[in-house]
Amino acid sequence: MKFILSIFKLKSRQLNLLLLISSLCAQSIFSQNIITTTTYLNSTNESYQVRTDKDKLSFLNEYNFNLPLIKGAQIRSETKDFLLKKQEYSLRIKPNSLRAISNQKKVYRNKMERIEIQNQLNFNKELKKRYLLLIDYLYTKDLIKLYEEKYVQIKDKITVLSQTIYDINFDVNDLIDTEEELIAIESKLTNLKEDRFNQLYLIRQFLNFKGDSVNFDFNDLINAERIIEMSIIKKPTFEDLSISLQKVKLNTLESEMSLNTAKSNQLIDYFQAKYNSSKSFIFEEDFSAGIGINLPFFGGTRQKKGKYYFEKLSAESKLISIKRDVQDEQKLMLNEFKSAITNYQDLKKQIANSNVKSIINIYKNMDGASPLIVLKLNILQNRKKIKILKSQHNLFKTYIKTLDSKGILYQKPLKNYISLDWKLLIP
Repeated sequence: MKFILSIFKLKSRQLNLLLLISSLCAQSIFSQNIITTTTYLNSTNESYQVRTDKDKLSFLNEYNFNLPLIKGAQIRSETKDFLLKKQEYSLRIKPNSLRAISNQKKVYRNKMERIEIQNQLNFNKELKKRYLLLIDYLYTKDLIKLYEEKYVQIKDKITVLSQTIYDINFDVNDLIDTEEELIAIESKLTNLKEDRFNQLYLIRQFLNFKGDSVNFDFNDLINAERIIEMSIIKKPTFEDLSISLQKVKLNTLESEMSLNTAKSNQLIDYFQAKYNSSKSFIFEEDFSAGIGINLPFFGGTRQKKGKYYFEKLSAESKLISIKRDVQDEQKLMLNEFKSAITNYQDLKKQIANSNVKSIINIYKNMDGASPLIVLKLNILQNRKKIKILKSQHNLFKTYIKTLDSKGILYQKPLKNYISLDWKLLIP
C-alpha cells in the first residue's frame, strides 16, 4: 500500500512539474513574437546601411581635417671644404595662410554636411522600404483570405452545376468557364502564398528575427478613412534631400576653389633662421634670418579656374534639373493620391448602394430558391471585396509615397504614419 502511495506521489509531482513547464512555455510563446508596427519600423535604425553610416560619421567627427598653421619644417646643413668650422645650419618653416586655413574649415564643414544628408537619404530609403513592404504583406494576407473564400464558392458552384447536368436548362459553357476559373484561382493562390512567404522572409530579415513565426499586432493600424481625413495634401512640403545634397555639393565646389586660390595667392613662402659656425673678420654675426616671398604668377591657376567654372556650371545645371524632377514627382504623387482617394470612395459608395447583400438574404430565406443564384451573388460580392481591397492597398501605398515626396516621412521627430496616433519612432 505504501509502495502504491509513493508511486502516486511521484506521478503527481511529475505531473505538476510538467504542467508548470508547459504553462511557462505557453506564456513565453504568447508573450514573445508579438511585434507592433512601431517596433518593426524602428528596425530601420539597426539596418546595416544605417549603422555603417553612423560609424562613418562618428569616425569623421573625431578626425581632424583642419590645416595646421605650419605646413612643413626643414633643417638644412651646408659645409665648405668639408670643414666643420665652416659648417652652416638653417631652419626653414613653411606656414599656411590664415585664409587657406579658414577655407579648409569651410570645405570640411560642407563635406560633413554632405555625408549627413547622404546618411539621411539612406535612412529614408530604408524606412520607406519597410513601410511599403508591410503594406504589401497586409494586402497579400487579406487577399489570400478573399481568394480562399472565392475558391470555396467556385467549388460549390461546380458541385451545384454537376448536379444539374440532366436538367433541360443546363449550361455546359457555364460549367467549363467555372472549371477554368477554379484553375485560375488555384494558380493565383499559389502565387499569393509565395509572395507572402517572400514578404515575411524580408520582414524577418529586417527585424533580425530568429524565432519560428512573426505575429504582428495591428490593433492601432490606421484605416483608409483616417488617411483621407488627415488631408496630407494641404501639409507643407519640405525641401527634398536630393536638392539639399546638390546645394551642398555646389557649396563644397566653391569652397575648394577658394582654398586653391588662397594657396596660390599665399604671399609668404617660408621663414628661415641661419647659423654660421665660422667667423669672418668682416661679418661678426653668427645668426641670420630670412623670408621667402612668392611673386604673383597666375599661369598655374588658370587651368584650375577653367576646370572649376566648368564644374560649377555643370553642378548648377544639375541642381535646376533635380528641382524640376522633384517638382514633377511631387505633382504626380499628389495626383495619384487624389485619384486613389476618389477611386476608393467611389467603390465604397457603389458597395453601399448595392442591393446584392439584401438580395442574398432574401434568397436564403426563400423556399425553393435556386442555390446557384445564391452562389453567383456571393461570388459577385466577393469580387467587390477584392476590388475594394485593391483600391485600399493602392491608397495606402500612394499615402506613404506622397509623405515621402513631400519630405514629411523623415522629418524629426520621426513618427509611425500607419498608426492611428502617429506614435513616435526612436530618433
